[in-house]
Amino acid sequence: MLVAPMEVDARTLGTPALDAEVCIVGAGPAGLVLARELAARMRRVVLLESGGRNPDPAAQALCEGTSTGDTWDGPALTRHRQAGGTTRLWNTWFDDEAGAKYVPLDAVDFEARAWWPLSGWPFDRTHLEPYYARAQALCGLEPSPWEGEAWQGPDRPCLALSPGSLTTGVYRFGPSRLFTGTYLEEVRQARLVLLCLNATAVGLERDPDARAVTHVVVAAGARGSRFRVRTRLVVLAAGGIENARLLLLADVGDASGLLGRCFMEHPRDLSCRLVPTDARLIDRCGLYDLHRRPAGVVLGRLGFTDEARRRLQLPAMSITLQPRPRELRWPAAEALRTRAWGPRAHRRTGWWCGPGTGRRYAAVDLLINLEQVPDPDNRITLGEGRDRFGLPQAAIHWRWRARDQDNLARIHATVAAELHGAGLGRVEIGAVAAPDPNAHHHMGTTRMHLDPLRGVVDEHGRVHGLANLFVAGSSVFPTGGFANPTLTIVALALRLADRLDKRLD
Repeated sequence: MLVAPMEVDARTLGTPALDAEVCIVGAGPAGLVLARELAARMRRVVLLESGGRNPDPAAQALCEGTSTGDTWDGPALTRHRQAGGTTRLWNTWFDDEAGAKYVPLDAVDFEARAWWPLSGWPFDRTHLEPYYARAQALCGLEPSPWEGEAWQGPDRPCLALSPGSLTTGVYRFGPSRLFTGTYLEEVRQARLVLLCLNATAVGLERDPDARAVTHVVVAAGARGSRFRVRTRLVVLAAGGIENARLLLLADVGDASGLLGRCFMEHPRDLSCRLVPTDARLIDRCGLYDLHRRPAGVVLGRLGFTDEARRRLQLPAMSITLQPRPRELRWPAAEALRTRAWGPRAHRRTGWWCGPGTGRRYAAVDLLINLEQVPDPDNRITLGEGRDRFGLPQAAIHWRWRARDQDNLARIHATVAAELHGAGLGRVEIGAVAAPDPNAHHHMGTTRMHLDPLRGVVDEHGRVHGLANLFVAGSSVFPTGGFANPTLTIVALALRLADRLDKRLD
C-alpha cells in the first residue's frame, strides 16, 4: 500500500496498517530534518507525531514521569508533544520572535580524553564540518565563523585577554518558526511523506530472529485504537527521554548496560561576578551584548581554548556577561538571573551601548553554561506509574555530583586568574551552591560507540544488534560539551539521512 501524500489525524485514519520505507517517530528538529531530506531523495516516509497541530493537554500528559535526585523541572515541563516538538517551547527572544542560540561543539569535545569519563565520539569535528555547514543554513544562520574576532568592530571589540586559557567566541540566533512553520509545511506538502498526527508509538515488533524491526505499533489519540506501520527502516527521534523509554519498552537487549544511563543536562551557574578594574570596561563590551550584525543576530561569549582544556583537563563551559545595575544587591539577582533567558524577559534591545554606559553598572555577572560528567547513575528507567496506554512512564534520576562541583570550582579559579591576569578586574565568587539544572537539554541516554559493549548505538545511530533501528537526536551524544544541542542534532540528522538513503539503495 502506498503512502498518501498528505497529513492525517491518526484518530480518523480508518486503516489498520501503513507502509513506508522509513518510519520516523517524532516531528521535532531531528525528525523534521530527516523527513525533509528523505523526501528530497524520493523516499516514502511515515512521520509519527504524538501531538497535533495545536497544544493538547492529553498529548502532553504522555510526557509525565517521576524524578528523583536533585531538584529538576521534570519531563512534563521540559518536553513538548506537538508538531514541531520542543521548538514550540524555545524561549530566547530577539527581534520580537522566539528562537534559539546556536553554537557547534568544540573539537576537543569529540576526542577520547583519559581524564573525562566515557569520552570519545566515533568521529572527529572535521568529519562533521560539512554537516555543520548545512545545519547552519537550515537553522537560518549565514555561513560565518564562530570566532569572536570575525564579529568584532571598532565599536564592539573583543576583550583584551592575555594569551592564555580564555578566548572569545559567539552564540548566533535563529528563529523557531523555521521548524514550527517552514519545514513543517514542507513536510506536509512532500509528495511521499505522510505526517501522521496524534499518533503515539507504543511498540516495536521484530522478526522471528529478533534481528530487525518489522512494524511500529501506534496508538491513535486518547482512546488508543491501534494500527501498525510496516517499514524497512525505523528512526526514533522523540527526544533524550522518550528515545530511551521506547528502547527500554522494546527490550532491545542492550549489551553495554548503558541504555538510559549517562543522562546529562547543561546546568547554569551564576555564582561569580566581575568587578572591573576600570568602570569604562563595560563601555567596551558591546560585542558581548545581544545585537544584530549584517550576518545575523549575535552574542559574544567567553570560553576555554581547546589547548587549555587539554592541558588543564578542563570541562567545556561558556560565559555570557550580564551587567549588574548598581541598585541590585548580590543575593537578589542570583535567583532571578539564572532564568533570565525566559520569554520576553530576555534582553532584546541590549544592556550596554555607547559611552557612559558603565556608570549605570557596578559589576558584571558571569553566567556560566556547564558541561556535566556522563555518570551512569544519572539515568532513565521504566517507573511504576503507567500512561493512558498502560505503558510504564519514565523514571528519571539526576544529580549534580561532587565531581561536577569540583570541576565548577576549577572553572571558577581558572576564570578568576585569567581575568585578573588580563587586568580586567577581580572575580568575586558567591556562596557554594549547585547550579540551575533546567536548560532542558536532555543528552546521552542512547550513547554512540563503535563497540556494542560501550554504547547503545553505532557511529550512524543504529542500535547495536538490530539491523534497521536507528536513533536521532541528542540522546546519542557520548558527551555533552556546553553547546546548545540543536545545531549538532540537525547536523547528525543530515548525516543520518545520507546513511539511510544509501541503506535503502
